Amino acid sequence: MEKKIINVDEDTIHKIISELKEIQDLTPDDAIKFRINNLLSIIEKLSSKNESDSIEEIIYKKMKESVSRNPELNVKLYMLYRSLSDGRISEEKAKEMYETYVQMYPYDTLIY
Repeated sequence: MEKKIINVDEDTIHKIISELKEIQDLTPDDAIKFRINNLLSIIEKLSSKNESDSIEEIIYKKMKESVSRNPELNVKLYMLYRSLSDGRISEEKAKEMYETYVQMYPYDTLIY
């Protein structure tokens, strides 16, 4: 099968991402949340805006995103962000730890 390149404007990608995040927040089903998370990661990998971001910026954005929804993940990402920005760990190690943390805490949300 021949691969085709499809061009999609950035606004459309942002709309798709925001709709998926809204569905992810509204659904109580963990399996659906997991699949939406997988779709979001695929879209973000394919979009050109995230390819130019460094791992430090990606960690920072995810950290800010998880402040209210998942405080435990936020703390882990903050420690990782500080270690990376202070030069205590390499970017490869930080990327590996980031992926581990995001996989460990995909469904953890606290209700107050």
